[in-house]
Amino acid sequence: MKTKIKRIIPYVLVLAFAICMIVLILKLSSNPDNADTITAHDEQTNIKLSWWGNDVRHIYTMEGVELFKEKNTGVNVSFRYGEWTGYEDRNHVWMESHNEADVMQINYAWIDQYSPDGNGFYDLNELSDYIDLDNFTEEELSYGTQNGKLNAIPIAMNTHVFYYNKDLLDEYDFSVPRTWDDLFEMGDIVKKHGKYVLGMSKKQFFIFLVAYFEQSHDKAMFNEDGTFNLNEQDVQDILVFYKKLIDHNVVCPIDLFERNSYLSGEMIGTMCWVSDTKIYHDTLVQKGVNVIRVDYPMVPGAKRTGWYIKPATMWAIGADTSDPVASAKLVNFLLNDPEMARLQQTEKGVPVSNSAVEALKQDGLAESTEYIAIQEMKEHNYEMSLIIPNMENEKIIDAFKSGADEYIFDKMGVEECASNIRRAIASLASDKKDN
Repeated sequence: MKTKIKRIIPYVLVLAFAICMIVLILKLSSNPDNADTITAHDEQTNIKLSWWGNDVRHIYTMEGVELFKEKNTGVNVSFRYGEWTGYEDRNHVWMESHNEADVMQINYAWIDQYSPDGNGFYDLNELSDYIDLDNFTEEELSYGTQNGKLNAIPIAMNTHVFYYNKDLLDEYDFSVPRTWDDLFEMGDIVKKHGKYVLGMSKKQFFIFLVAYFEQSHDKAMFNEDGTFNLNEQDVQDILVFYKKLIDHNVVCPIDLFERNSYLSGEMIGTMCWVSDTKIYHDTLVQKGVNVIRVDYPMVPGAKRTGWYIKPATMWAIGADTSDPVASAKLVNFLLNDPEMARLQQTEKGVPVSNSAVEALKQDGLAESTEYIAIQEMKEHNYEMSLIIPNMENEKIIDAFKSGADEYIFDKMGVEECASNIRRAIASLASDKKDN
């Protein structure tokens, strides 16, 4: 009897296994979703996404990625993100070590810096089956094109804008400033009350000085190839004007400027990117303050405006991406997907993508402060030039600021200071690797 049982057991096990397999096959055939999930898991790919920004940007970007993963179940996305401070230095290490993320938020200036020959980022033209390039004009795509290769696509366009606290203008009985002289007249008055006319960040202050110089000297500060175009006398003129701005309380010293000092009324206005409108305009409006946008200060009769436009930020794919197709799908989602557009709104600026704009128009985009400012920018496009990447080069701006401090704080004469600054900037600007 025992012998018969031993002989039967193997057949029973085989039969049981066969029954289990039949049940599993029947279950999968009746539930195609399960079948897809298993297939997706078998084909899982991993890519990295990097960006910088505030907490709001971190939250909606991660929410967007979750939506993307729901629509692309075979793609897993990991993150690299942080505030701007220190981010550029980390990115430099990633790029130099070929450890950059697959999909990257980049500054416009980084195309020249990391891809002078067009090979520093993946050519997105090769991924047009996955990225809907028809949402962009040829001009918009040209901003990210280097040596015939599409290195990046703009998320939004940007230019500088001036916002003034209208309540403070009325309190001092000031007219809206139109010229640089108007600013100095205002500065002499508010100085008596310990206030400033304007407050702005280091980069904005540098571009502010660029605008004045180009208007007053009818000369570009940087050539189109990024080289420095100023002689020592030109730099002296800028330094003297810089000190005058500080001495007359037209602009708050860079090291003293904080966003909260502007929001609390220690300065009447600010110069910022259109993409930062929510911070410098909407935040004050929410406090019940009347805020107005004011035109750029101009030298009467100037032939050059000295004001520039640029892509706000851009999406690119790393040249060493592990999965170009998955990366392209993510870029297309971030730029063109209506659900992503509604998550992002105008936090990065008014989107360039036609499909993103159309999605937001359904939510009242056309009435927003940013949209109105961008439309007016487009109307005056002919008066502005595309920004030279070296105008945003952190090393150049730091070299100017640290050098200028020697003169501003009476540690060095203007001639010696100008000579040192010109030499330092010319060296940095001529180094193509740092352009």
